[in-house]
Amino acid sequence: MAYLLSETFKFPKDNFESMKYQPYELKPNFSMYRIYEWHRYWDGKIYLSFSGGLDSTVLGYLICEAYVKYGLPGNIPLVFCDTGMEFPEIREFVTYYIEWLKEKFPQLELELVKLHPEHSFRWVCENKGFPIISKETAGKIKKLRHGKLGEKYRNYLLNGDERGKFGMLSKKWQYLADATRIPEDISDVCCEILKKKPFKKYVKETGRYPFMGITQDESFRRENQYNHTGCNVYDGSTIKSQPIGFWTKQDILRYKVEKEIPICSVYGCCIKNKQGVYVLTGEQRTGCVVCGFGCHLESEPNRIQRLRASDNERHRTMCERTLQITNNGVTYMQALNDCGIPTTTWELEGQMNIYDFPEFLPDAENIG
Repeated sequence: MAYLLSETFKFPKDNFESMKYQPYELKPNFSMYRIYEWHRYWDGKIYLSFSGGLDSTVLGYLICEAYVKYGLPGNIPLVFCDTGMEFPEIREFVTYYIEWLKEKFPQLELELVKLHPEHSFRWVCENKGFPIISKETAGKIKKLRHGKLGEKYRNYLLNGDERGKFGMLSKKWQYLADATRIPEDISDVCCEILKKKPFKKYVKETGRYPFMGITQDESFRRENQYNHTGCNVYDGSTIKSQPIGFWTKQDILRYKVEKEIPICSVYGCCIKNKQGVYVLTGEQRTGCVVCGFGCHLESEPNRIQRLRASDNERHRTMCERTLQITNNGVTYMQALNDCGIPTTTWELEGQMNIYDFPEFLPDAENIG
């Protein structure tokens, strides 16, 4: 069992992985101390990378609490990058949320900053390739199709080597590297162009460094990276503070409910099911709404199918327009189908799994 070092209010490095299993009651105060440390180190030259999603919304409130608790001076920019691929409700929510925070914390200086990428999602797809499967897989496919690779490295990507097969492209997806069979390009640079570059420019222009709402629940890769770096990363290629990195989704939802923090309407309501687990009745994730990364892992109806069958005209229109984007003569819809990702709509009766829609679970208690 991990314990806190009393003199620094830190977890010992060799017990860092167990942080996520600490009692929920410890986590907010620990995170607020990390926020205080980040502010002190950079002399208040910080900002929140604000997506309008669940995690960054909760983190925004937590940062404000930390500023009040420790009496921190300075303003807090909430920086939102409008890629044009968010839910329309997200773009509306970010404006509402900053005003809500100002009312909740009138003693703080809060401002909303909006960034825009140099290129659009359409441009990225047409000129670089479609974001499908995962960033790691897409990057390997791009290397095999367009990289100047030595024979040894190419063989490693396709077959592994004496060290094992950890870095190789999965046999399941190797057909995507064959341009004669799959003419469309698949690429991992979408996030880099649409999100990372605008934020890097902002950091360069302002000298501010980010708080980011990243949690261990995001992925194995992020969890492994977080276990090595901790909350605050002061050097390297990505300088950032991730104060809620060791929180689970249950921690996030519980904090949202206890503090009565508003979240974007696309998430639906936060309820407790009969097992006492917090769940969202709407979308579980937001981000770029038609991103193909991870879509192959979703049960039907997947995110594309839900958008196409939505009773929200803005969602349907956005989805249909995006699915017609082409690369090397192939539409985004066909590229998804080529990877075994269904895009057709479903009949509403008899084909949906009730457990995918927790608002229909019996005895669910609506709590916010």
